[in-house]
Amino acid sequence: MHDPTWGRTDYVFLFVEPTMTSTCACGTIEISIKKTPDFIFDCNCSLCRKVGAAWGYFKSADVSVLGHTASYSRVDTSTPIVEIHSCKVCSATTHFVLTDAYQAKFPDIDQVGVNMRLFDPEALVGVDVQYPNGKDWSGDGPFGFRRNAMTISDEHPW
Repeated sequence: MHDPTWGRTDYVFLFVEPTMTSTCACGTIEISIKKTPDFIFDCNCSLCRKVGAAWGYFKSADVSVLGHTASYSRVDTSTPIVEIHSCKVCSATTHFVLTDAYQAKFPDIDQVGVNMRLFDPEALVGVDVQYPNGKDWSGDGPFGFRRNAMTISDEHPW
């Protein structure tokens, strides 16, 4: 079920005992996750590139956001899938939620993307970074990858 607080800019949403917590550049927005992501997508599509995000994917119950964010959805598509959130003060991209229209079409999908660039790389050791080729993806079917994945480690920092 879609949480009606997601996508609003006037709420505070918290859960207890996060595994990892970080903030935007100015510290106004605090984002916490209950676990490290299974992987990180460092996509090269125009949206991901322009908002400067590398996404970790979570269920909505595993993410909390404290603070008031601004939101943006693409205007170049009739039904945007995600609503990107950023800090109103420093403009750092913090997370995305699925749009209401997408949730209405696919009510069983529960996903929040968190910008993993907000977290210290040392806390992400062992997580795979994958490089989808969103720039050349048509939007239908699976997308390819522009390079091999890497696992964040001391030898291969991210």
